[in-house]
Amino acid sequence: MKISFAAAVVLSIVVSGCAAMNQPPGVIVSEDFESTAAGAIPAGFTKTGDIGVEEGVAHSGTHALRIEPAVRGGRYISLDPDKVAALGGEHWGRLYYKVKTPTPMPTGRLIHATFVDGKGISPLANDLIDVRLATLLFYPSGDFKYFYNVQPPNGRKEFGPQSATMQKFTDDWTLLEWHVDAATQTYVFFVNGTEVADIGQHKGAGNYEGIEIPAAFQTLSIGFTNYQPATGEGFTVWIDDFAVGKQRLGPVPATAARK
Repeated sequence: MKISFAAAVVLSIVVSGCAAMNQPPGVIVSEDFESTAAGAIPAGFTKTGDIGVEEGVAHSGTHALRIEPAVRGGRYISLDPDKVAALGGEHWGRLYYKVKTPTPMPTGRLIHATFVDGKGISPLANDLIDVRLATLLFYPSGDFKYFYNVQPPNGRKEFGPQSATMQKFTDDWTLLEWHVDAATQTYVFFVNGTEVADIGQHKGAGNYEGIEIPAAFQTLSIGFTNYQPATGEGFTVWIDDFAVGKQRLGPVPATAARK
C-alpha cells in the first residue's frame, strides 16, 4: 500500500511527537543505543579504549554498550562538551549496567572501578579533579561496595565515604542513579531505586571539604575503568539506557531481550 506524501509527513510528526513524549522531562542526553550500529558508538560521543555497541544483549530493546575486557585501564565514552556544559552545576544521571559472571578477581587487595566520571575545577583547591559519580571497591572475597570518590592532583589524597553494605555481582541488570548540585554541595546515589544513604553528602552552600562538587563539569564519561589489575582477561561489562538531565529521570521498563 502506497502512502501519500502528506500522510507520510503527518505520520512522521506523530512518531516524532510520541518519541518526545517518551523522553523524561528536563533530559539533556538520553541514549538507549538502539540506533547505533554494532561495533560503533553513538553520534556525539568520543571513545577511549575498546568499547562499542553490541546487538543481542540489552536492558531494553536489542542494543547495549559493551565494554570489552582488559586487565586494567579505562574503556569509556565521553559526552559532547556542549551537552556537558548544558548540565550546568546540577544534574541527575541514570544508567543500567551488567557485569559478565563469573567475574575476574583482584590480583591484589582490591580493585577500584568506575562507571561514571566527571572532571572539573575543585571549588576548594582550584585544581582539576576527577569526581567518580558511580564507583565501587571490589574485594578478593567477591564482594563489592559503592562509594563516593574524588581524585585530586598534586599529591592531595583522594577522599569520599564508602557504603557499609557489601554487594555481589549477578547476571541481572542494575539501575544506578546519581544527583549532584554544586550550589548546595550535594551528592545522592541510588541503586535499583533505593538510596545508598551512607555515601550521600549534603554539605550546604560554600562547604566544600570532603565533597568538592565543581561549579560545572568539563567532561562526563560512562563506561568501566578498573585502576588495579584483574585476573584473566578482565571485566566484560554492558551499559544501557543512559541519560542525564535536570530532573530525576526514573527507571526504564525492561524488554524480553535481556541476555
